[in-house]
Amino acid sequence: MDQQTYLKVPFVWEEPKPLIEVPRRLTFEPVKAMRENLLIRIVGRVMASSMDESHQRKISESSPDKAAEKFLNLASDGFEYQDDWWQFGINEDGDIVGFVLPVIFTGCAKEGKEEGSIYDIGVLPEYQGHGFANDLLSQGTLTLQQVGVWRVFCDTSVNNVRMISAFKRLGYRQYSEPWERPI
Repeated sequence: MDQQTYLKVPFVWEEPKPLIEVPRRLTFEPVKAMRENLLIRIVGRVMASSMDESHQRKISESSPDKAAEKFLNLASDGFEYQDDWWQFGINEDGDIVGFVLPVIFTGCAKEGKEEGSIYDIGVLPEYQGHGFANDLLSQGTLTLQQVGVWRVFCDTSVNNVRMISAFKRLGYRQYSEPWERPI
């Protein structure tokens, strides 16, 4: 049986650059500072509304919470991160609007600097369309800059026009033409 694929657009943030300024519309709290199963529920809700074909597939195979838990457990495969890097973005009313999960690639250090990525990022459906992806991406990028990276390498589905725009707005450069990734 042939494996299904979909197209993703790769982006890079190349250092050195000045530390990115994070808009002050949100405050950021480490997900571990709150109940851990809250991250599973939030990621599950975002995955259920995601334009990413691999998220859609995962949700179709099980419940959103189970799909999110399995997806989050895979973050230790080829990546490293510290608990306080993974953060919720919280609005002035105290509501979680989304999350950002920066990581570094295991074994990809170059001249004493790490190679980073955003393992996942998401805005809850009721807060989409207000630019919060920019805030979350800024926070994740800043976290990786503070860790000391030589670049941040990310990708997103060709169908996720909002995320593509967020990458471009923040100064990420499209690395190449879209590439096929397994679903």
